[in-house]
Amino acid sequence: MNADITVSGLAYKQIYSDKSGSLRRETARGVTLPTELLIKHQEYVDSVTKVPGIRTLVRFDHYMTMTDGVVRPVSYYAVLARPNDPLVTATIIEALQAQMTNLLHGTTNTSGLDLQGEILSNREQ
Repeated sequence: MNADITVSGLAYKQIYSDKSGSLRRETARGVTLPTELLIKHQEYVDSVTKVPGIRTLVRFDHYMTMTDGVVRPVSYYAVLARPNDPLVTATIIEALQAQMTNLLHGTTNTSGLDLQGEILSNREQ
């Protein structure tokens, strides 16, 4: 992966990348109100099945000044838990990602449900 990346028109500059993960920061709104992109991988063993795997976190933190004047992040992240099994392919992971995207976002075809507002803002279940 490139050190610096652009996502949705925002340029994220790499702050660090090591065994623990990587952090990239976008500061178009100023250094005190960044948007950060964190990517981490962690080995795990499922507590029920005892199967080992890799857990991947992709997280965006959008820092903003709240009504009380304190800067706090609004965070949005996805976690993928992938068992270490050759049958778990990129095709399966990409299909799950597409299902999540289609659940939350409207699209130009009929596959998108556009339930982002209902689920994330209105807290509907």
